[in-house]
Amino acid sequence: MDCRLRLSRHFAPLIREKNRWLVLCGGAGSGESYFAAQKIILRIVAEPGHFFLVVRKIARTCRESVWSLLKSVIHDTGMGHLWTIHESDMKATYLPNGSRLICVGLDDPEKIKSIAGVTGLWEEEATELDSRDIDQLNLRLRGASPSYKQHIVTFNPISAAHWLKGRFFDVPPESCTIHRSTYRDNPFLDADYANVLEGYQDIDANYHRVYALGEWGVLEGLIYDPWPVLPDASWPTSFDETIYGLDFGFNNPSALVRLDLRDGAAYLTEVVYQSDLTTADLVDTMRREGVRAGDPIYADAAEPDRIEEIYRAGYNVHPADKGPGSVAAGIDTVKRSTIFSRAQNVNINREVGAYKWREDRSGKLLDEPAKLFDHAMDALRYAIHTHLGRQNTGFFIRALGGKGKP
Repeated sequence: MDCRLRLSRHFAPLIREKNRWLVLCGGAGSGESYFAAQKIILRIVAEPGHFFLVVRKIARTCRESVWSLLKSVIHDTGMGHLWTIHESDMKATYLPNGSRLICVGLDDPEKIKSIAGVTGLWEEEATELDSRDIDQLNLRLRGASPSYKQHIVTFNPISAAHWLKGRFFDVPPESCTIHRSTYRDNPFLDADYANVLEGYQDIDANYHRVYALGEWGVLEGLIYDPWPVLPDASWPTSFDETIYGLDFGFNNPSALVRLDLRDGAAYLTEVVYQSDLTTADLVDTMRREGVRAGDPIYADAAEPDRIEEIYRAGYNVHPADKGPGSVAAGIDTVKRSTIFSRAQNVNINREVGAYKWREDRSGKLLDEPAKLFDHAMDALRYAIHTHLGRQNTGFFIRALGGKGKP
C-alpha cells in the first residue's frame, strides 16, 4: 500500500488501538479530527468488509466538516483514483476491497434506521450530541465482523458539566481509551494559528483553558440562560412577522439567523453559519435558503459596502444600530425577550451555552462579553435590539413583559 499520510507522533500509536471506545478530547488545532479521518481511511484501505458511519448532530454540518476532511485524507493517500465518491449523499467506496463510509446527521432518523452492517463509528463534535444519541449509535455497532469494532469520539472539552465528562472521564466504560491533546501536539499547525490560540488568554481565561490548553472549561458568568429547545411537533406553523439578524464574517463564519415572531415570543432558526463566504456567496446562499426579499434584515453596521451589495441584490437589509452602549442595551433586550430554539440550531445552541462575560487572567468577570464564538449571538442581538428601536412593534412590547407560549 503506497500511503503518503503524515501522522502526528502524538496520535500514531492510536492507529493500532482496538478498544471499543477511542475518546479523543483536544483543544483547537490539536489534530484529533484529522487523525480520526486518517484512521478511518487507513482501516478501510487495509481491512476489507468495513462500513464506517460518520455522524454529527445535524446533517447539513457534515458536508463542510467531516465529509470535506475525509475527502482531503483520501487525496493525501495518493490513492484517490481507487475510490468512488458520491457527493450528493456523502458516500465513498474503496474499490479494491469494497469497504465504504457514509456521513449522516442524527436529525434524519429514517436514514439512520435504514443503515445496517456498521463496523465502525466516528462521532464528531460529540458535545452536540446527548447521551441517548450515543446509546442508539452504540446499538448499531453489532454483528459479526472480520475486524474490531470501534467508536471514535472527538470533541473540545467545553464544559466540565457536560455529560461526556461523567460518562467517559469520571467513570470510564469498559474497553475505553482516552487521549488528550493540544495544538502543541500538532507539528503541522501553522505558527499564526498557534499565536491566535495563545492570544485567547488576553481575551478570556476560560476560552484559553479549553481551546489552547485542552482542559475542561468552567463556564461562569453566562450572559443568557440557554433557551428552551422545542421539538418540531411543537413549532408553530404560522407567524405574525419574520425578521433576520446578520453578522458578517469570512475567516470567521457569517451568521444569519431568522426570528419568526408570534404571540410575544421569537422562534429562532439558524439559516447560515459558514466561513469563507463572499457577499455574492452569501446572497446565493440566502436565495437557496428561501430568505424572502421583503423581510427586514438587520446587519452589522461596520460593513456598509456589504450591506449595499445585499440591498442591490433585492433584499430589505438595514444597518443594525451600533454605537456606544448598544452592546449592553442589546444584551439587556435579548435577556428580557421570550425566545425558543430548535435542535437543528447547532451553532446557535452551542454559542448560547458558551456566550459569557469576559474573564481576565485572574478569573475576574468583566462587564463586557468575550469576543469569541459569538457570531450568532451578535446576529440575534442586531435583529432584536434594532427592530425594537426602529419599529417599536407590539411583539416586543409583549415579549419584554410576556409569557410567550409555543
